[in-house]
Amino acid sequence: MAQPVDLPRLIGDLIREAVVIARAGALCRVAIGDIESGDIPWLAGRAGKATIWSPPSIGEQVLVLCGEGDLGRAIVLPGLFSDAHPAPADDDSTRIVFDDGTVLQYDPAERHLNATVPGGSITFEADDVVVLGNLTVMGSVEVSKTVTASDDVVGGGKSLKSHKHTLVQPGQGVSGTPQ
Repeated sequence: MAQPVDLPRLIGDLIREAVVIARAGALCRVAIGDIESGDIPWLAGRAGKATIWSPPSIGEQVLVLCGEGDLGRAIVLPGLFSDAHPAPADDDSTRIVFDDGTVLQYDPAERHLNATVPGGSITFEADDVVVLGNLTVMGSVEVSKTVTASDDVVGGGKSLKSHKHTLVQPGQGVSGTPQ
């Protein structure tokens, strides 16, 4: 069987490097050199009962898989680091870095999970949130409902459970400050 003369070109057309130039929903357009594609679906981490939405960015370098070399049947695989979008680390940590400076990072060597949201906020929404272990808050705490402690509450070195008052009087007198 004779081989087509353009077999190397056909093989080269199966997988191409490209740059995202536009995105709408779950479709994007890419530039492959001077060629601009039509709308192409991009590969998501999950798209069934569980979904992951992390669309490719304009200017992101991607791979384009073209079935039978046909750009009309292509799929975009996002996530190639480039000079325009370099790798955020060179260690074993896992990081998600957003363009506003927000970083989610897990360091397996330190067994430490960190979330940094500069100038922003974090919301946990659930019927119950349980923290196992010590909790340190380095800022003000505002509570809109009842605070219940099964042991003791200490504020300013004074135990709510076992502090004593000075100047205690019988009747309708007011006691002094806690000791």
